[in-house]
Amino acid sequence: MILIKHPQNWGLREEKVRVAAKKALWDLGYRKDRVELSIVFVGKIRAKKLNKQYRKMDYVPQVLGFPMSKVVDSDGLIWLGDIVICTAKLKYEAKWLKKDLDVVLKEWMTHGVENLMK
Repeated sequence: MILIKHPQNWGLREEKVRVAAKKALWDLGYRKDRVELSIVFVGKIRAKKLNKQYRKMDYVPQVLGFPMSKVVDSDGLIWLGDIVICTAKLKYEAKWLKKDLDVVLKEWMTHGVENLMK
């Protein structure tokens, strides 16, 4: 189960986000497990505030991970955690690197899931 939260004007398509998240989970070994993953898209101000609050870092991050669990719970799910992505930085990096937005999104989604597995 993939939960996505975003502002109205985020400019991405939920289906592309789901595909990127499923691919990241698959590539990192979550093939048969029932996993819940939450993905939250935020702006620069919120991303910086979260980074400062939880990591004591004073800059706008690309991706933040808030892990919950790596084991199957009594309900049969792995509550993997939350990935927070700064939408503005995602779009900027895709443009700056001259990469397709979906390619950068997949890279960041993999990085986010890796953060949850640490």
